[in-house]
Amino acid sequence: MKFWGLSRLVLAVAALVAAPVPVVWAGPAGSYESKIAESKSAMMSDPATALAKARSAAQLSVDLSATEKALADATVGWLSAEALNRLGKSEEAAPIAAAALTSVVQAQPGSKLHADLLKTSAAISAKMGEVQKALPTLHSAFSMYQKLGETRSQAIILQNIGSLYQDARDYQRSLDYYEQAAAIYKADPAVTVALFNNRGNALKEMGKFSEAEAQYRAAMQIADTMDSPFLKVNVLSNIAAAQLKQGQLERASATVNQGLRLDQGTNSEWRAFLNGTAAQIAFKRGDVQRAAQLIEQTFSNVDIAASDMAYRDHHEVASVIYSAMGRNDLAFRHLQAFKRLDDKGRDLAASTNDALLSARFDVANQQLRISKQEAQLVQRDLKLQQTQNQIKNFGLVIVLGGGGAAAIIISMMFAFATSRRRRQEISEANVRLTHAANHDQLTGLPNRAFYRELAREALEGAIGDNSRCALMLVDLDRFKWVNDTHGHHAGDELLRVVANCLNEVGGDFAHAVRLGGDEFALVVPKAGSDDELIAFGDKVVERLSQPHDLDGTTVNVGATIGVAVGPVDGADLTSLTRSADLALYEGKGAGRGCTVRYRPDMRAEIEERRALEEDLRYALERGEIQIAYQAILGVATQQLIGYEALLRWDHPTRGLIPPSKFIPIAEEAGLINRIGDWVLRTACNEAASWPEHVGVSVNLSVMQVEGNGLVSGIMSALAASGLAAERLELEVTESVFLGKDKKADETLAQIRALGVRLALDDFGTGFSSLGYLRRATFSTIKIDRSFVKSASNKSEDSVAIIRSIVLLAEQLGMRSTAEGVETLEELELVRSLGCDQVQGYLFSRPTLNPLADIETTYTQAKNAA
Repeated sequence: MKFWGLSRLVLAVAALVAAPVPVVWAGPAGSYESKIAESKSAMMSDPATALAKARSAAQLSVDLSATEKALADATVGWLSAEALNRLGKSEEAAPIAAAALTSVVQAQPGSKLHADLLKTSAAISAKMGEVQKALPTLHSAFSMYQKLGETRSQAIILQNIGSLYQDARDYQRSLDYYEQAAAIYKADPAVTVALFNNRGNALKEMGKFSEAEAQYRAAMQIADTMDSPFLKVNVLSNIAAAQLKQGQLERASATVNQGLRLDQGTNSEWRAFLNGTAAQIAFKRGDVQRAAQLIEQTFSNVDIAASDMAYRDHHEVASVIYSAMGRNDLAFRHLQAFKRLDDKGRDLAASTNDALLSARFDVANQQLRISKQEAQLVQRDLKLQQTQNQIKNFGLVIVLGGGGAAAIIISMMFAFATSRRRRQEISEANVRLTHAANHDQLTGLPNRAFYRELAREALEGAIGDNSRCALMLVDLDRFKWVNDTHGHHAGDELLRVVANCLNEVGGDFAHAVRLGGDEFALVVPKAGSDDELIAFGDKVVERLSQPHDLDGTTVNVGATIGVAVGPVDGADLTSLTRSADLALYEGKGAGRGCTVRYRPDMRAEIEERRALEEDLRYALERGEIQIAYQAILGVATQQLIGYEALLRWDHPTRGLIPPSKFIPIAEEAGLINRIGDWVLRTACNEAASWPEHVGVSVNLSVMQVEGNGLVSGIMSALAASGLAAERLELEVTESVFLGKDKKADETLAQIRALGVRLALDDFGTGFSSLGYLRRATFSTIKIDRSFVKSASNKSEDSVAIIRSIVLLAEQLGMRSTAEGVETLEELELVRSLGCDQVQGYLFSRPTLNPLADIETTYTQAKNAA
């Protein structure tokens, strides 16, 4: 039995780890740059979050020049396509990658971003079975990386080509490519994990299960240092499969349980594979009922008729289990699926072989050339040895002064010198290549890859002799302003100036490193006291804050530094870097231009967020999330028009948690679609029991609108509840329109086609572009509470804004709703300004039982009138 579908997944996660942002602008947390960095950071552990972060970045890249905007959009497209491909949405990823590739070819051809997009496009093509298209794209990316000196990326390309040979079932050739990749680059743990994992997959397919397990174990040792449950679960799935093939049921079962403990619901695909392996174990033990339960969990979220290659073997297992139970209908369905995928696998192998054989350029030729060069060196060595022997033999002839012999000897000596010179040239070239691979081209400082080596050596030394080392992250202030005002040439010159300053100030005390963009680091192998580190950091800040002359132009920038001390603040590089980053983040929040030492309480906020995210995953099932409804009334009639559904989370120990705190967590954790679907269904069911003239308004997240399944979810909620479509109103904010794709427009148009009303919420608090109103047909514009409160305090600007919004809504045939009306004075104000509808504490507070409170609301509204 073969194990399809796992060969490239670990490799894919290596592609983005620690890769520098290909756009050189910088900014604070919450900026475009930080979202891009967060997207890359999340790509390995949570592609859904990475996708959300990339899309968030798209909404923040508006204040840029045309070229910068093109590169920013291409970067977002690259990350979005990469994440979608990892989420199994290759068809959705393909046009995004193609558009981004077109953009970067025009804006920055031959760049690292260009090569990265080629690599991602090839991965998408390969996943869609288009090997003929994927292979030349990989070769183009490989050539581009060669020109850029990107050895790490070259290694990834070689592993990708090896995986293609694995798909072609040429396992020995795939192993050869993996060895070539290892020879080119070994410095990155993610790439090394991929290497061991891919070797294991090839050996497993060759039936060498114990050797495969050894490779997976080596991968696991490195994965343990990388703080990625996603990666660990991936490798553990492979280990368990190899153990099972060796008949080691107890060991395989223990490995499966270890993986299930690590998987906390974020990696549903790997949980499915673990359950599939557990089903095989249970079946081999004779527990058919348990095997059936586990195999049902494996396919709980899978369309059997449309499953992909990763589920091939689990279909075969399912058919055997269900056949043993006499459930022949299910056994037959899974057998059909197994045959479909088995045929597809053979077709894929055949087409891949054709593509590989017909390729004009094969990277294996490099190995052949290397072998030839090695053979030539061996031949030269033999000739050199022969020359030396001949020189000794002809010694007498030299003494006798034989002219012909002397000529022969001179010729031999010349050959010897030439050979030695060639060897020296090769040695010098290797030194130059090694230096280029470890240093930043622009500044000459050690790069991110070399930084890891320096930091690890410092940390290991500090642990070994019970001393201290330090990591200082340096972030430039106002660098983007220099780029925008004086151009990228000035920005590059400034980065070189900063590098020189860091080298000079650091001296023998610290290694200066450029991590990417305007991010630098200082690695201090032998750190003194905290006071000494802070003093040193302040000296760096002071030096960088001085005026800098850039080709006759004086610019002023500054810097903020976050400091973490090892091993006190982190016994491994990942945790130490995270501590320094937390200190840097606090320094930025404190006003910048300072040096901040990490404190343990800085981690508390992150730990709290993680705890909330974990609790939020089960909050729906536990009944902790509820909907409170707030009344919306007509200003003129004081009649109840509808209720807005507002989420409430009543945490068992923390009490009420506001939506402003848990909704962003739900979005980043990929939970918003599940929660949003529950809100829709629950609100529609509730509203169906209200009087027919009373509607319900439900807020939508940007991620719901941009994702798949929203329209079908709305249709399902309306059908199940029996609520008329016109009684449902969905509220969106302007951020829905900040993306450049047409997905949001199409989704909102489909919603309107159902007869459901749309409201534009918080209009006036963001960009307030009239173009947004043209891109969707809204029935209502909602005026934020902040304007109502400010206008009631005699703010003429707020009064003018409300009046303008009301007039705009009237002209466009929409209603205007004033939110947060709490006093009679505010009611009179919005009435005088022409608002059509109001909601707020003056009439009713959010209630869990709106049907029982309808009469009370009428009475309060009447009294308010």
